[in-house]
Parts: sequence; structure tokens; C-alpha cells
Amino acid sequence: MGKKYLLSAVAALALGFVVSCDNTTDDPPNQNKNNSGNGTTITGPRILSKVTSGTKDIEEYITAVGGALNQAFIRDVASSDELSATITYNADKITQIKYIDNKSVHVVNNTYSLGYTSGKLSTITMDQITMGTTNHSDFSVIYDANGQLYRIIEKIKMGGSTTYTHYKEYKFTFSASNVVKMDQISMLMNGGNPDTSTSSITTYAYENYDSKINPYTTLPKEYCMVTGTLFPINFNNISTNNVGKVTIQNPAGPAISYPKSYAYDSQNYPISDQAQIKYTYKPL
Repeated sequence: MGKKYLLSAVAALALGFVVSCDNTTDDPPNQNKNNSGNGTTITGPRILSKVTSGTKDIEEYITAVGGALNQAFIRDVASSDELSATITYNADKITQIKYIDNKSVHVVNNTYSLGYTSGKLSTITMDQITMGTTNHSDFSVIYDANGQLYRIIEKIKMGGSTTYTHYKEYKFTFSASNVVKMDQISMLMNGGNPDTSTSSITTYAYENYDSKINPYTTLPKEYCMVTGTLFPINFNNISTNNVGKVTIQNPAGPAISYPKSYAYDSQNYPISDQAQIKYTYKPL
């Protein structure tokens, strides 16, 4: 590759952008029930079922009997582009996620295998066959002394290489249980070591969290973590609350910010945002 750092082909399919609003507090679920909302209220356990823009379901989550997520779809609002994820379990742990797009020549055809230590996600391997190229990634998931996610390190073998050629690091900063910053560091590898002279950083700042319940907390956290490596802007989906502003600082060019605000149901779950994105849930 002639570029200084890996530019993933999946950037062309960055279909989803899900963010929200207000102050950086972290209340327990259903503490504040003084918000009125529209639609049917689910008072018991639930899972996110659909995210809709206009008449199009841009995200859809399919559950098995018992409520386990077994398939997900992410769709482009302006085209027929679609990315599907099929989730495989061993008992209650996700062991594999297979992502594939609906292109005749796939941009995304990724199989992730998940490993656990003491019940927490600790390793991920990814095999990718995309546009005639075979790539392999090994991920290490690292936590701090308090058990909070600290970083995800990805070492990549591009184009069938037997040695690592590229390096990515996703470094997280939390406030309580909300991600407030994620630095994505990318560089080449030389002799099995990251070459810092080729380093490039994209920073995602997640601000103005509300005190309500993030819809994505109803999905498996491991699914959201793996999907975040495909679409890093959505790493705030692992937060407890809803983000009010996302700011992206790329290696070159000015920072770009996206504000969000929500309407909630009586149980403090978002049901719509200021762009008329609607959230539908399924009772469990």
C-alpha cells in the first residue's frame, strides 16, 4: 500500500451513525420516569428491534427464542446497500460474528472469532476475504485495573502476508460508564513492530451525555465492540447513556461535529431523535 496507514475498505460502507444528548451523568435505568413519549411503552425487559429513517429500516435486530440476538442488518438510507451480521453462540457467549455485504464483489466479508478470559472478551481474530484479497487480524482487548475497557489493539496481515503489515489501536477514555473519547491510531508495521514514523490519529470525542438509557445497551456488548472496529464512530454504543455531540478530528482538515437530541418513552429509552430517526423495541 502506498499510504502511510491502513485505509479500510469498509469505510465505503459506513452506513450507520447513531448518537444522542445533555449532561454527563450516569443514572441507573428507570430512575427518572418523568419524561413523556409517544408509542407503546414496554415496562419489562426489551431489546432494540429497529432503527427507522422515514419508511426505511436502516438497522434491524433479529432475536432467537429466549431473546438472544442472532442476526443484525445495517442498511444505507439512500441506496440498496446492506450489511448483515450473523451471530453464533456457545451457551450464552458470542463465539463468532460473520459480517457480509450484499455486493456482488464483497467489500465486507469478515468472520470474527471471539475468545474470553474470566468471562470477559479478551481476544478476537478476523479473517477477511474482500475484493479478491485475503487479510487476517489479531485483536487484543485490554482492560484497566477497574475492569473498564482501556484499549483494543489490532495487528493486521494484509494481502495474504505471513507477517503483520499494519497496526491499529483503539484507545478509550471513559467518564463513569460512558466513552468520552476514542483515539484511533493507525500505522505500518516493520519487522513485527509498529513504525511510529507512519502513525496517524483520528480522534472521536463523545460529549453532552444525557442520563437516559442508550438503546444499544439492550444488545450484547461484544456485538457492539466488534461492530465498533468496523465503524469506529459508533463506539459510543457501548456507553450507558446517550451522547449529545460527536466530534471527529481527522489527521488533516478541521474537526466536524454532529449534535443529537432525543424524545424518550416513560421508561427513559429514546424513541426518536431530532432527525426523526425512530427507535423500536421488542419485549423480552
